[in-house]
Amino acid sequence: MNKTLFSCLSMLFFCLCTYGQAELKEKDSLLYTSLEVYSHKVQSVAALVDTGCSLCVVDSTFAKDSLGIAMPDKLKLMVNSRDNRMPTCVFDSVRFCGKTYRQVLCIIINLKGKFQRFAPNFILGADILKDRPLRFDYETMTITPNLGDNNGGIVLKWKDSHKYTDIPMNFIVFETRIQGQHVRLVFDTGSRNNKLPNDIRIAPSGTIQKETANVSQQLTIKQVRQYKGVTFGLGKQTIVLDFIEGEDNYGLLSLNFLKGHSFILNYKEKKLEILAPSL
Repeated sequence: MNKTLFSCLSMLFFCLCTYGQAELKEKDSLLYTSLEVYSHKVQSVAALVDTGCSLCVVDSTFAKDSLGIAMPDKLKLMVNSRDNRMPTCVFDSVRFCGKTYRQVLCIIINLKGKFQRFAPNFILGADILKDRPLRFDYETMTITPNLGDNNGGIVLKWKDSHKYTDIPMNFIVFETRIQGQHVRLVFDTGSRNNKLPNDIRIAPSGTIQKETANVSQQLTIKQVRQYKGVTFGLGKQTIVLDFIEGEDNYGLLSLNFLKGHSFILNYKEKKLEILAPSL
């Protein structure tokens, strides 16, 4: 093989490997990535990666000032296990990780007012994350489509709203037991805290002050119950984590339960693969 042909093939391989990837950044214990949204004009935006959000979300001020989107009529949607009427828009396209998604439904929320300094302009929700298996690599700080099947990691299978009708669509639900009680834990990369279900019956370790917020409640500092060193099983793994009290009949697992390990999200096979020998 001559040098010119080898160079061309090497460049082609490099382009194929890098074309379908997105930058990954960590801030305030949350994950962000870059993408492009198109509505009247193309706008690059840093988006929060949120498995605990069924659809994409755009901040209302950003939508109006940067994208020229007027506040539309409200659509009935399930948010935080409750039916809410929320304004929505449809983006002409969203480009993420080398792929363009057309006619993307997006919820419009006053994120800046609710989450204040933690508020992103855009939330990348599960409706796009579920499209194909994605590898979140902490070593290269990239998100790439996962092409391999055997990665040698810990495989955790999950359930979703097909089994639990009270759970919002596309949520990742792990089933476990805590002190003999059946518990559902939602893997939520948009949460900074691990939370227990509001109906669990175990004794707290004490109380702690925490900043909390959601789409219906502005960021505030609250005194909440804390549960330290809670032991539970996922697959063949025994995990010990600290929790605080939650607001719903299911708990939340934040990114910190992965302990900094790279992972693969595969919605089609309903499995989370953690690229580590143990947790």
